[in-house]
Amino acid sequence: MFKHLLFPSLVISLLSLKIPSVATTIDCGSTPSELQTKLSFACFGTIEQDGSIPADYNSDIGYDISRQWQAGYHVTQVLKLGDLAESFSPQTLTISNMINSGGGDINSVSIKEFPLIHQQSLSDLIQSIPSLKNTKVKHFPGLDSYGGNQRLSQLIKRHSSLKNLTLEQLGIGDFSLSSIPGLAQAQLNQFPGWGNQYLSNLPYFSTIPLAQMPNAWVANNPVIARIDALRSREGQQDRTLSGSYKEGFNVPCYSDCDYVELDDIENQGASVSLPVEGIRWISGKKQKVSGGEGCLAWINNGQEPTGIHPFGPAFKVVLWDVNEQTGNITTKLFFRFRASCGFFGSGATPYFIGPVSWMNHKTNDFVVAGFQGQTFNSSSATSTTPNTTNVGSGNNQPITTGSSNGSVNGNGNNNNNVTATNSNLPSIDSTQITQSSQTSSYTDINLNPINQDISWSSWQFSQVLPANSYTASTNYLCHQENCGYSIGMFNLSSSDPFVMAAVGKTNAGDAWLNQVNNGATPTTAQINEFFPKTLQQEVFETKIEAIASNVEEQIDPLTHKPFVNGRKVQRIAQVYYGGEAALIDGDIPIGLGDDSLLQASRNSVELYLSRS
Repeated sequence: MFKHLLFPSLVISLLSLKIPSVATTIDCGSTPSELQTKLSFACFGTIEQDGSIPADYNSDIGYDISRQWQAGYHVTQVLKLGDLAESFSPQTLTISNMINSGGGDINSVSIKEFPLIHQQSLSDLIQSIPSLKNTKVKHFPGLDSYGGNQRLSQLIKRHSSLKNLTLEQLGIGDFSLSSIPGLAQAQLNQFPGWGNQYLSNLPYFSTIPLAQMPNAWVANNPVIARIDALRSREGQQDRTLSGSYKEGFNVPCYSDCDYVELDDIENQGASVSLPVEGIRWISGKKQKVSGGEGCLAWINNGQEPTGIHPFGPAFKVVLWDVNEQTGNITTKLFFRFRASCGFFGSGATPYFIGPVSWMNHKTNDFVVAGFQGQTFNSSSATSTTPNTTNVGSGNNQPITTGSSNGSVNGNGNNNNNVTATNSNLPSIDSTQITQSSQTSSYTDINLNPINQDISWSSWQFSQVLPANSYTASTNYLCHQENCGYSIGMFNLSSSDPFVMAAVGKTNAGDAWLNQVNNGATPTTAQINEFFPKTLQQEVFETKIEAIASNVEEQIDPLTHKPFVNGRKVQRIAQVYYGGEAALIDGDIPIGLGDDSLLQASRNSVELYLSRS
């Protein structure tokens, strides 16, 4: 419904930034849908204030948590890869994926342009890429003089002094990254020190659209609100949507409050009252709230500006300047970092790295105020006494989701991904919006079915798959570089690693799969011979349990907790249909008729429940 709502295109010049291996001009989109698909770290501005964490605290923590930055630094020069591990999981990107997704070519990036690799010792590199042990020296750059026919593992045994030399010390920095066998397919987290790498030192990372991250910035059904009024220096405000993961997201403001008052987009006043009508977004320029986690929560005195997280935990959106006279507001972004504190475990700082300029708005603009399933307090809260003396602290009453286990509580367990909108969306006449579209953007979805206490059963899941026979095969399809036919009762692809491992145990089976994956149509007789019913059942069971085990390690962006109950079944369905890299709740086509990945997974949950 917002297709026709345009805003000025975000085109960012990076000529003044010291970010290697990126284009000098980045188009960040000119419509909400383009923003969702194009926004990258390169689109963020520079930090406007100096900041630091001195090394003095390292002796207390037992780990180097020091960091410093100056006004004018780009966020990629302050944030490290480990800081994003929870929100975007970039550490699971392969080096090839990272460079290609950012618009580069691995053949054109030298080893010295990637410090993480340039500083790896030969021994660490071989350990990180096990296939290198058997690689002949002649296939590795710069080592020809040592005798090309021996293997690298033999080389470092015979010349032990080589194994501790870095690639920089070996003098091979000018070679392309693609010259190292197996490097392109290696994940970033396979290399020692990956978490300590500044984003600016990762070739083309800054220009990867956030929607293409492994845990992508993709969400559905945002709550859109209209800026109805601007207020400054007002008295106590109880009905708010701002706060922190630690205090919840309806922290009251007790005095000298700057805020915007939001309204539903129908703009028909009190005659039509919907969830966000009259709710306040408090400025974080004045109000501070408690933040941080674990061993790093004390940094910045445990304080961060009050704000919201419509895009998840990677950064916080903060209302900043509120000008009643002009009707204009500014918003800023604040970032945090995570680190291990040695014996004390891991932790996260408050969101205090900033401010970074974000979007400017005016009265009647649309803003993202939340996500479907979030319940907004529809009546004014009674006054309460704050439980701390910190400015802006409240009574920790959370805004909860529609499910019983999805609240944003004092432990900060919430992660709300929501589709982006951007600045200066013009107001529109309410007559342009039909009643159905008025409610579709922010009516609570029914989360109860997927949060019922149900147990996982691979057999039960098999019953929700599209009906098929053990000798069925579909049309020849390709996904990325993998091509093949979906074969049998469980629609298992002939190029699926689990299928190839099982069928390829025999030479005849391996040869058959090679033919099928190159386009030869599988016959009923061949399926019965090479991929019979019992083997299909075995492969399905192995594959689905591997998926289930992997999903148990993932975090549900709706609850900021592990996937459980129906949400676990839904996520397993998404991975089964869309592959290991399937976007969480991705509303994208996957070749299952007219259903998107998200809708297909919802259908699977409903069928699963009906068979329980």
